[in-house]
Amino acid sequence: MADALGVPGLIMGGAIALFVIALVVGMVVRGVRAPRGQRLREAFGPLAGAGETYQELHTGQRGLQDSIIESVQEQEHGGQTTTDRKSTT
Repeated sequence: MADALGVPGLIMGGAIALFVIALVVGMVVRGVRAPRGQRLREAFGPLAGAGETYQELHTGQRGLQDSIIESVQEQEHGGQTTTDRKSTT
């Protein structure tokens, strides 16, 4: 199998494996250092954030966090959408 891929294939495979190992180690460290009860959120938070950013860029739609922030702002201002923070009164 290594003959079919050649040296560039082995280098690329090694680079991908090293990247995956770095991700796993980082997630484990974040999970261990997080306070009890928030370990999964702390460990997988960056991965979920990256997925949300990818979705925003790929689909052109806002992510869940931006939608939640806008909906809270609408509720605070009586259902009016606010695009700026200036007072219009």
